[in-house]
Amino acid sequence: MYLTKEQALELHKLGFLKTYYDGEIAPCDFYSFKDEEWILGGRILPQGDLLAPEEVISGGIWLPSIQDLLYWLSDHDFTFVIESKERGYGYKVDVCKEGKNYMGKGGTVEFALYKVIVKILEQKR
Repeated sequence: MYLTKEQALELHKLGFLKTYYDGEIAPCDFYSFKDEEWILGGRILPQGDLLAPEEVISGGIWLPSIQDLLYWLSDHDFTFVIESKERGYGYKVDVCKEGKNYMGKGGTVEFALYKVIVKILEQKR
């Protein structure tokens, strides 16, 4: 569903930013705050009203969700395939852009996406 605090911190350090809700806070965002994990919650339409206290957002760490990772790849013009042979064998993500290929494997889709995005961001440095 979403990354761990440690994984999120590594992505943030490498320059990973939200692309779908660019510069915005969304009710579906996950945060780590004081050793607790939060989903902000609240009303989405007609205008967003968050239920989580402001201190969770201002003092917490945004934990990217699987959707955030997928949007990031799409919004940066990567094409990708997520593969799973059968339950219990984990996932493989093959990513391509302009003839460059990247691959990540993990026990969950989130972890496989995280690993491939780390490879992409490290190569940009």
